[in-house]
Amino acid sequence: MRRSYLYCTVALVALVAGFYSCKKTVKGIDNSNVIATPYTLYYSDTSGNLYKTNDGTSHSEVFSADGFPCRSLCVSGNNILFAKTNLYVSLNNGANFNHAFDSLLWINRTTCNGTAFNLNQSMMIELSDWNRIYTVSGVVHDPANNVADYLGVEYSSNHGVRGSFVCEAAYDTNGRTGLLPVSMVSYTRLANGVLAGLAINRHADGTTGIVDTSQMRNFYKACADCPWIEVTGNAIYGATDGTGEPLPPTATYPDTGFFTLGHYNNRLIAIDQTCHYGAFYSDDTGRIWKKYNGLPTGIPMLCIASPFEQLCMVGTYGAGLYILNPNTQTFEQRNKGLGSNIIVRNIAAKQNLYKNGTTKRFIYLATNKGIFQSSDDGANWVLTIPGNYTAVY
Repeated sequence: MRRSYLYCTVALVALVAGFYSCKKTVKGIDNSNVIATPYTLYYSDTSGNLYKTNDGTSHSEVFSADGFPCRSLCVSGNNILFAKTNLYVSLNNGANFNHAFDSLLWINRTTCNGTAFNLNQSMMIELSDWNRIYTVSGVVHDPANNVADYLGVEYSSNHGVRGSFVCEAAYDTNGRTGLLPVSMVSYTRLANGVLAGLAINRHADGTTGIVDTSQMRNFYKACADCPWIEVTGNAIYGATDGTGEPLPPTATYPDTGFFTLGHYNNRLIAIDQTCHYGAFYSDDTGRIWKKYNGLPTGIPMLCIASPFEQLCMVGTYGAGLYILNPNTQTFEQRNKGLGSNIIVRNIAAKQNLYKNGTTKRFIYLATNKGIFQSSDDGANWVLTIPGNYTAVY
């Protein structure tokens, strides 16, 4: 009797446990449609309005237009930062914005078709694991007048709060001279965690604040407290020798190219915003560069992004979007749903995590025609919010 009773008890427990373990949803609720971790997308238009959305279709205003278009957006902790003439930060979800850093670098340049451009989304980067926000700096430090040697980099370790930005010291581990003065203009972070930066020279009389954009210099660092290392070798200098390869440092070159950094996994990529020299890539942190094929000539390249480290996308002025084919190492146009003559100014990637453990990924474009969304890795695009937008994060 005892053994029979024990068997019956175990069987009953197993039956009950099996019943509950197989029940995946509460009555009337499908966990495959319940979002456990939603995303928030921020975006700004040419008038300076700042908006947010949690689904890509309905949105709310965060900050009213002030007539100044946004150059770059960033979220750190609970704070929102956006760069206009200066860098501003909100500590209360956008109810108020205050000055965060007043000396952003400003570069007024024109492309080969006469279009004006300035620094874009890559002028600022948030690294949560380093507890730092890096941004470009217009601050001039003059070693000749006993002002400390600093690299042209400002960073905050307190989510962009005003007064938290400091100038990062320039360590020259190789004992070289001539490292300074420079100003960083673009950042990207490789999949292996290395932070790369592209800088432009300041003239020898650094007190004037004049910058020389004819020469661009590569730097990188592997950790928050690691030194910045200047990369030497076959670096990007804004011209080619006719074979598609960058000129060596000893060559003479015109002041026409201006590059923006991006990446694809651990590959460093630089695109020319002026539309003179195309796009280059380096697999050794910028020592040797090779040129990409497939991108249009005579068309400014405005932005580059690597959503989820699975794609590499380049947005252009008037020719839409291009996506890298990793099998052919060639960029291919992907404009299905975007229409013609579209200006793609910025790219952002977001995802929803559902209660059943699945994820759904989205890619967003900030364009002159509106916010476009893709849920199939850029194969198709849908206009979700009309308008003329400059930045998205």
